[in-house]
Amino acid sequence: MPKSNLKHIFIIPTLFLVLIVGIVLNNHISAVERQVNREYDRIINSLQRSIKVMISLDYNLSQLYKQSSGEFFNHRFELDEKAGLCVIRPSENLDAVMESQEVSVPGGRLDYSIAGDESLCDPTSELYNIASKKVTLAPVISFIHDYEEYLHGIYFISKYDYIISSPKEIAENLTKQTLEIIYTRPYWRNSMNNKNERHITFTAPYTDAFFDGLEVLTFSTPIYYKDLFKGVLVLDLSVDKLLHSGDEVSRYIQLLDSDKYQRFEQYRFMQPVNLPDTDFTYFLYYKSSMKDELIRFVAHDIKTLTLIAVTYILTLLSMFYYQSRLSQRYYSNLAKQDPMTGLYNRRGFEMSLKDRVVKKFVGFALYDIDDFKQINDVFGHDVGDEAIIYVAKILNKSVRDSDIVSRFGGEEFVICINADSRASLENVCERVRKSIQDSSGKVVTGGFTVSGGVAVIDSQREFSFEHVIKKADDLLYKAKQDGKNRVYFS
Repeated sequence: MPKSNLKHIFIIPTLFLVLIVGIVLNNHISAVERQVNREYDRIINSLQRSIKVMISLDYNLSQLYKQSSGEFFNHRFELDEKAGLCVIRPSENLDAVMESQEVSVPGGRLDYSIAGDESLCDPTSELYNIASKKVTLAPVISFIHDYEEYLHGIYFISKYDYIISSPKEIAENLTKQTLEIIYTRPYWRNSMNNKNERHITFTAPYTDAFFDGLEVLTFSTPIYYKDLFKGVLVLDLSVDKLLHSGDEVSRYIQLLDSDKYQRFEQYRFMQPVNLPDTDFTYFLYYKSSMKDELIRFVAHDIKTLTLIAVTYILTLLSMFYYQSRLSQRYYSNLAKQDPMTGLYNRRGFEMSLKDRVVKKFVGFALYDIDDFKQINDVFGHDVGDEAIIYVAKILNKSVRDSDIVSRFGGEEFVICINADSRASLENVCERVRKSIQDSSGKVVTGGFTVSGGVAVIDSQREFSFEHVIKKADDLLYKAKQDGKNRVYFS
């Protein structure tokens, strides 16, 4: 029979708990991986679109050098003496600017400025003449800049000391000194060294100290006309807006220089970025600690985990209740059973009498193994135990399921037999004695016998259990005195 064992109660549900949570966690990781891959696709597509913008603007700008003349129609000029620069801004009348520049872009605001040497404000200067031919580029870059949120800035830096930028703050925040510094910045130097007109130079993320102090990465390309260098077209991308969308997982996406790949092998979902015609050498990777990932897992799947936890607790309680009932039944049966033979003991016998099948006659048969002490002395106690177990088996086989068989202790057995006639009851008792006499040689060399006393009463009459057992015991004593191996009836 099973015994109450708290360890087993917890092991099975806990194993299922671990399995189910593992499945949910694996689904969460797969979902995160899909989200990360979608973000990677979004970022790579943004980078690829940026390259296409660079190529398109490069072509358009190169075509402007074919123009023989130009003019700043509907623009406002300001000579900023403090900055030492000339700043040109578009008129607030958008339609007038579009018409005068003979360009067509979707409606919206014009967010650009042109800044350069003070001579740029002089309509008779060479710089004015050069810059006026490129002004039609300004509304185009303004529209493109507003089209994509991650575009931090687009600007053309001419080798003739002027700049066209969108947003306007890039040009308007410059001074003569900072304009000179621009010509020493990495993207200018790298583009100057780029002799391949189709190649786009990538500058690793850096802080844009001239504009708003944000981290940007830069694509730049040199502009040539008739093999003569004219300037550099620059596209700044906000690292934060490029990498991080509204999706939760995007907060943990970062750019990694391929030269540092070995240092970051512990991060998952590494994704190389391939941008044709550039020297882009960075990876995308998902940087998240185990603690952060577990917190997100719990937050994302809180309903599922709560359901699992409730199911786990209810399962434990159910198993504990079932085991308690099983143990209670086991110990209850154990208190009624003889441990050696599995028969009822005296307590179990008395309790079973309440549920017995009632017929006309009931007999209480008391059997005792003859000369049991001699069996123990000659053959040993192990053989004596085997003799007791054997008698128990014979008794169980010789009576019906409705009869009650018990061992009261030692070599003494009691049977409650119900029968429709006295003769039938006596036949059962004699059959038991004879069966043991004929087959006991299987257990003890030479065999052994039993004697019995049977108190037979009318089942309709009231009787005292103690009285009938005493009566059967007296008959058993008489059978022993008269030579053993016999059964006496009242």
